[in-house]
Amino acid sequence: MNIGDKVRFLNDIGGGKITAFRPNGIVLVEDEDGFDIPMLASEVVVVESSATETKKKPAPKVEYGAEPLKNEANTGEKDSERINGKQYLQAKSSITEEDALDENLEARVTRLEIAIRRLEMRTARLEDAKSAKEKEKAAARIEHKKSKNEILEIDLHAHELLDTTAGMSKGDIKDYQMQVFRQTMQSHLHEKGRKIVFIHGKGEGVLRKAIADELKHSFKTCEYQDASFQQYGFGATMVTIH
Repeated sequence: MNIGDKVRFLNDIGGGKITAFRPNGIVLVEDEDGFDIPMLASEVVVVESSATETKKKPAPKVEYGAEPLKNEANTGEKDSERINGKQYLQAKSSITEEDALDENLEARVTRLEIAIRRLEMRTARLEDAKSAKEKEKAAARIEHKKSKNEILEIDLHAHELLDTTAGMSKGDIKDYQMQVFRQTMQSHLHEKGRKIVFIHGKGEGVLRKAIADELKHSFKTCEYQDASFQQYGFGATMVTIH
């Protein structure tokens, strides 16, 4: 689809020539009255490409002779009573144009009114689409903010992360738990204000200490503390992303 292509409207009567492209998939189509109508590109179809359009050959010029309508030699009439073919056609054409002037003007006014109504309808549709998109974005922002305020819980217990620990040593399990911890931190590091609770259990405190050391050295901008004792006892650490 290019500027100059002739198109038809899919959902409306009419069409025209593409004069410009606008953001959000909008094209301007010049109709037969010279008005630029905004349309979605998906609602028009090309019927004649500007690349293949051939120039029209000029119509041959017809010269009319100056033969008299009446023969002065035979009738004796004066030159003022004679008219040549060209003058006759011009006079006839002017009469036809005067008769059709009112009808052409009325037709153009009617087409103009229809074009204005179509333009108003398309503008209303575009405004409705824009409003719906803005509401969707606003809802997404609210949902995103809401999700950030919610505390994310990551249970690092081996039985929650692995189907089976058969053949794995305590060191292997701990390495896998720390791998999950690092991946979680990296995934949410851009979410400022996000709170994450890592449930590691009380046990011997090995995993808890490993998480604290990792936070001190690799995630220095993050704040951490023991999670709610009432909810997790001594078995969880809450991290706040900064």
